[in-house]
Amino acid sequence: MKIKFLIPSLILLILSVLPFINFAQVVNLNGGVQAVAEGNVSFVIDEGGIKNDGIFKPGNSTVFFTGGATMAISGSQPIIFYNATFKGTGTKLNSGNASVINTLAVEGTTVLDADGALNDKAFALLSSDTATARVDILTTGNIVGNVTVERFINTGTGAGQHAKSWQFLATPTSGQSYFQSWQEGGLTPAGYGTWVTGTGIGFDATTVLPSLKFYNAVTANWTAVTNTTGSLQNKLGYMLFVRGDRTVNTFNGLPINTNMRSKGVLFTPVNPPASVAVAANQFQAFGNPYASRIEFNKVFLASPGINDVYYAWDPKLNGSYNYGGYQTISGVAGYIPTAGNSTAYYPAGIPAPFIESGQAVFVQGNGTGGNVNFNENCKVGGSRLINKGEEKIETYLPAGRQFLFTTLFTNTGMIADGNIVAFENGLGNELNEYDAKKILNTGENFGIRRNGNLLAVEARDVISIYDTIFYDIQNLRRQTYELRFAPLNIPPTVTAYLIDRFHNNYEVVSTTDSSFINFTLGTEPGSNASDRFMLVFRQAIVVPVKIIEISAKMNNDQINQVNWKVENEINLKEYIIERSSDGMVFSAIGNLLPSANNGGTATYPYRDERPLTMDNYYRIKAISNNGQIQYSKIVKVASCFGGPGMTVIPNPVVENKFQIAFVNQQKGNYILQLINMPGQVIYNNKIHIVQDYQVERIIPEYQLSSGTYQLILISEDGIKITEPLIVK
Repeated sequence: MKIKFLIPSLILLILSVLPFINFAQVVNLNGGVQAVAEGNVSFVIDEGGIKNDGIFKPGNSTVFFTGGATMAISGSQPIIFYNATFKGTGTKLNSGNASVINTLAVEGTTVLDADGALNDKAFALLSSDTATARVDILTTGNIVGNVTVERFINTGTGAGQHAKSWQFLATPTSGQSYFQSWQEGGLTPAGYGTWVTGTGIGFDATTVLPSLKFYNAVTANWTAVTNTTGSLQNKLGYMLFVRGDRTVNTFNGLPINTNMRSKGVLFTPVNPPASVAVAANQFQAFGNPYASRIEFNKVFLASPGINDVYYAWDPKLNGSYNYGGYQTISGVAGYIPTAGNSTAYYPAGIPAPFIESGQAVFVQGNGTGGNVNFNENCKVGGSRLINKGEEKIETYLPAGRQFLFTTLFTNTGMIADGNIVAFENGLGNELNEYDAKKILNTGENFGIRRNGNLLAVEARDVISIYDTIFYDIQNLRRQTYELRFAPLNIPPTVTAYLIDRFHNNYEVVSTTDSSFINFTLGTEPGSNASDRFMLVFRQAIVVPVKIIEISAKMNNDQINQVNWKVENEINLKEYIIERSSDGMVFSAIGNLLPSANNGGTATYPYRDERPLTMDNYYRIKAISNNGQIQYSKIVKVASCFGGPGMTVIPNPVVENKFQIAFVNQQKGNYILQLINMPGQVIYNNKIHIVQDYQVERIIPEYQLSSGTYQLILISEDGIKITEPLIVK
């Protein structure tokens, strides 16, 4: 529907139904007048503009400025657009205080003069925890003058936020110094900038170690910035330690969120960004030069001499050290991050093919080296805080390719690191461009060794018998860790075994389902050896026993009774009964010898005479004469002692939201995690329990698929409580 209004000098527009409004003259919003655009409304202003001396509320509207040259924006009051499109011919002039929440587009042969005739007006691309504004693909249109580009940093102590952290940032404008931009000219506007420290000129405080540095490929190391009066623009990007906004100026000040912003000229087809040289087989940093998200695969196709993999800094990859770490994101693995976690940054199992506005990353040169090149077609729509799970896995994973995703978890359930192996004929078993070398984290490292090279993603031909994956662990603490294996498309005709060289034993790793294996680093020699673990593949064999049934219940005498039934029992050494308080970390409480061992069926009972005063989880560990290990399913006996626990309401979950009732939990801070069937953490948040009965409302950030999940509550001392959760 198209409606045309003649515009008087005083107008009140309440637009909640009309999808398309065409104005022929300047829209004047006088003082005290509000224009409210509710919903997806389009305004078309032909041969005119908006003069705002009142209030304009954008909703999700798009304002089109069409026709020839005109003063498009003016007035004494700021005006915020959701989408703004300048099209037609001639120069559209901004003579006001304008900003955009979502998309700025310039079409036709129009030129947007963003800062006015005297270069003193403000035009900003805004950023928040929900969206970052972007400039759409430019073809024949252009933008001149200064634009302020923001990049929101979600530092803080609230849900979904992170502590003071390093951020790997790009600079999409040129014209300001470090001091003028990220130091806000020495001022302290709430919600902007951060303290920058180091040794040299212009710092907020002098420190031996710099809080602002860039990567030097010649020395293969970081170079400190020593003078903040220098130009901010750097095609390589910067690593910046963000404490919060500029009001956070003490070492122990609480972090709060902030916006890093810079003002200057944008990169456009008329002012294209420079290429970044990449040496053969070497790492090189580059910053996204555009005020827009870009797709890495499009950069890769335009850039001869680099591999199809990039390395993104994830400030929420905490591990045991809470330092952050690198996510390796490779095309051979469908751009799934190697250590995907449950945060809004790089969710487990969700492709991350985009580099955001204001984000810098690493790439690696191939055997010849070359350049990272950019063009307007690299831009893509949308935005999110670094990377938030929204891409579908089937869009990027090559059909039929086999994968083994392996993740290292700390004893408190935090993801420390991970790696991926991809199997497909043609990928090759030699080191080549399909493999992704690993960049070492300051905290824990869990990689793969091949021919003296440390990899984060290993590409191999289809699995053959006696194939071996050599894992590499570095900088782990003296504590318990957990390895989680998630296979995809691996045929059941092979069996995998994790060899522990320190204990000289092995455990079966399923090639069709998730596996969870705990190990401990102690003080003994060899406990922390980098080559402690390797995974070997063998042809699937007939197992010595099949556990077909297991159950557990509490008897009237408050003794827990565990029963299990087996068939095909032969060459079996013993059964170990294991118990857990959280369904994850188990310990042995007893053993039974096989009663038949003749290939037949047998039933076994076990009485746990001293159950835990909380929920009890049981499983059976069957050990064959040759050391092969099998596990039963896990069963639970709920506590009747009034001990701590949690209940999901409703369960099964509907409409992607639910509540959790915490009963008799010790007061304090907890981590709440939701784990899917492949063992990936898809929700991770902090919970502060202050009451004996407390209810928390949970709304996952993206739609949960139907199936069974595990909800885990982890206390500060590592004690876990687990509750199954079913989604219809």
